[in-house]
Order: sequence, then C-alpha cells, then structure tokens
Amino acid sequence: MLLLVLAKDLGSALILFVIYVVMSYAALKKWYILPVAGGVVMLAMLVAGKLMTHVSNRIIAWLDPVSTIDNQGYQVSQSLFAIGTGGWVGSGLFQGRSSTIPVVTKDFIFSAIVEEMGALVGISLILICLSVVFLFFRIARELRDEFYVYVSVGFGTAYAFQVFLTIGGCIKLIPSTGVTLPLVSYGGSSILATFMEFSIVESLYMTTKKRDSR
Repeated sequence: MLLLVLAKDLGSALILFVIYVVMSYAALKKWYILPVAGGVVMLAMLVAGKLMTHVSNRIIAWLDPVSTIDNQGYQVSQSLFAIGTGGWVGSGLFQGRSSTIPVVTKDFIFSAIVEEMGALVGISLILICLSVVFLFFRIARELRDEFYVYVSVGFGTAYAFQVFLTIGGCIKLIPSTGVTLPLVSYGGSSILATFMEFSIVESLYMTTKKRDSR
C-alpha cells in the first residue's frame, strides 16, 4: 500500500486497505476494527489533500464541480451533464457527447453508458454488479475451508469496492479515484485481474463441491 501511495495510485491503495480491513473483521470478529479503519481513511484523506495536489483538486471538484468547471471540476461536471442528458432511455448509441469527458473510457465509462443507453441501463448495470457481489459472498458461505472463505470474501470485497469507487465518482457521491469499472472500462490489466478473481473463486467452489460429493 505504501508503494502505491508513493506512486500516487491512491485508488488501488484504498482498495487494498479496505480488503485488509474486511478480511481482518471476518477473521477476528472485533467490532472496533471498522470505526478505527474509517478514522484512518478520513485522516489519510486529509493528509493526502494537504500533501498531494491532485488529491486536493479532486476534493475541490467533488465539493463543488460547477463553480470550478473551468479547472478542477471540469471532468465531474461533464460527467453529471452526460448522466442528466441521457434521461431514462438515453440519446442512442454513438449519439452522445461523452468524448467531452476526460478519460471517459476508463474512469467515467458509467457516465457514457447512461448518456447513450439511459438511466434504466445504468440501474440494470448496478443491479448486475450487486448480484455478482452477492454471489461472491454466497460462495464464501458455502465453502468449508476457512482459508477459502477468506479468499472469496477478499475478492468479493475488492470487486464491490471497485464498483462503488467508479460509479460513486461518476455521480459525485465520492471524490473521483481513477479506478476502472470491472469488465466494463477499457484496460487489459483490469480485465485480466477481474477474470483471475472470478476464476479463483469458481475453482474454490468447484473443489469444495467435489470434496462434498465424495
């Protein structure tokens, strides 16, 4: 996590931290882990905002993107405009102006989808992601080996939090973190990593079922 922070990849560092916190809570069952972790995240955000210019810019854009639309808030403002323009059914494929959003194929792909396909498709995409998260944790409940359970919980947490960071940044729920939407955003390494997550959890599930059938 420290290496990622030094590389200014705070989104990935935050995902790893959340995975660590959730898996620690799952293993130790100590209630104080969650509020302490929340306090650490808030403190880290304040420190990063003071020391790193790009973090402070993202916080400014999150707080009031329209008033800073000519500078820090341009990306978030264009994202909100795109989502609002799409309405319920969207403007049609390739009929939107999502190209006005910087890095739209990665960080703000959800905004482009909603603009061209509508809010109904956007909501459906969120529900699909939620069903995948529930599937991860359902598999974790059915696994017998404790190590397998933690692996499934960790991957499920990573997927869920990555979706939350991406969509939350697009709709101004949280500051933008520059994290991709799994299996949707452009990027070979992100897609490969997500396929590996799914493959490992599926293999753990199949191994457990084979053991139970013997």
